[in-house]
Amino acid sequence: MNVSLYHFDAYAIRHALSRIEDTSQESLSPPPRDTMYMPPAHAKALSLSSSVVVGLRGTGKSYWTAVLNSKVHRDQAARAGRLPELLKTDVAVGFALDPSSQDFPSATILSKLIKAGVEPGDVWHTIVLIHALRATERPSLQNGEWEDAVRWFSENREEGLRQLAECDREIQASGRYLLVLFDALDRIGTDWTEVRRYLRSLLLFCLQCRSRRGIRLKIFLRPDMEEDEEIWNFVDSSKLRANRVEISWRAMDLFGLTLLYLANNSDVGDVFRAEVSRAADILWEAEDGMFQLPRMLGASEQPARSIVEAITGPWMGTSAKRGYVYTWVPTHLADAKGRLSPRSFLLAFREAAEWTEQHDSGSERALNFRGIQQGVTKASEIRVGEISEDYPWVRPLLEAARGLTVPCRVSDLTAYWKKDWMTRFQKAIGNKLPPRRYGTDPLRRQTTDALIEDLVELAILYRTDDDRLNMPDIFRVGFGIRRMGGVRPPR
Repeated sequence: MNVSLYHFDAYAIRHALSRIEDTSQESLSPPPRDTMYMPPAHAKALSLSSSVVVGLRGTGKSYWTAVLNSKVHRDQAARAGRLPELLKTDVAVGFALDPSSQDFPSATILSKLIKAGVEPGDVWHTIVLIHALRATERPSLQNGEWEDAVRWFSENREEGLRQLAECDREIQASGRYLLVLFDALDRIGTDWTEVRRYLRSLLLFCLQCRSRRGIRLKIFLRPDMEEDEEIWNFVDSSKLRANRVEISWRAMDLFGLTLLYLANNSDVGDVFRAEVSRAADILWEAEDGMFQLPRMLGASEQPARSIVEAITGPWMGTSAKRGYVYTWVPTHLADAKGRLSPRSFLLAFREAAEWTEQHDSGSERALNFRGIQQGVTKASEIRVGEISEDYPWVRPLLEAARGLTVPCRVSDLTAYWKKDWMTRFQKAIGNKLPPRRYGTDPLRRQTTDALIEDLVELAILYRTDDDRLNMPDIFRVGFGIRRMGGVRPPR
């Protein structure tokens, strides 16, 4: 029988977890500072030396863009990640999720410019030049519309490059840096051809800027973009690509994020920190009234696992037969490449708390294992919604396969793709990017083989050793696809 060293108030912990806020970042408004947690691997992604950062949706690309764009948040990140150069860095946004588009041209203007024959590289040069002129308090080019500024640069390229070089020297001489961020780059075009042209030119410009002293670029990319060989089709691209950094979350990082949330919760934080300190001899350090996750809780499995098990119980049932909570949860929330999203993780715990309160409020544990199962089901539904927003063509393909049992043969899946579903698939693409291989592969264009490879690339499907197709629970449950021994899809 498991005997916990920790004695938490189950109701108080459950109440706090049921109020976890949605962590999705859909604008440049920074997140609450008391929820900021930087896993060790993320510090490298925020370093000025990292120009290309790769991450799937929900892993933190837009989150860290918003953090870096806020001085108070950036300074906090500099201290947490031991990145002193960020303390002397000014940040501007060259493209991101921001409806106002005050600091960069909108996607509509970008599309208009490229269709008018403007070189994509001139667009990026103009954006960075305008931010450099602002940083050095020089007269701005942008007295009118973005289109006018870009056309000025196109017609006066040598003068524009001279001004950019002067700004770079002045910024460097001041002992500071200017970091220009680029995020949400799937929004810069309506098809892969347009997106590729902009991405290739941006990456080439980024490579050129690495030789500058004061101006740096940081580009956040989705994995499917980074894996597109065409965007790297320029001389010396390997120098940039070899140093790319991937934003990833280990299971212990996500459990640490959950514990940090409890430590800073206004209702339960004091008692939670005191109990952890009593049982594990851990010191909590505060900065500006906000507590940081002690290194001991983020560096190894213990004692964080013992704290989690005191909240949830150790097992996904009445014994170890159905698995241990600490390993079961991340396994069932990972995609086919083992990648985890903090949003899915936190929302699974929130749903687990709400379910437990409704169905087992007298439990000695804050979370019932059945509630955790329901939390994973809810997280799957939300992840399906996210993937459908980014890749709307995925939903009709997998909704058509509702009731399929995996692992399966390729032909078992494609047999579900009847003519009417393929019509829905084509309509779903709309003005979003189509499947990359399905839309552009010269040998397999518009074939089901290409679609399968696109789904594998997105880590929605994976191939087993016997060449069958399987699907991780984070997508399988939400799409109503069955697997023996897996979490049951909702009816």
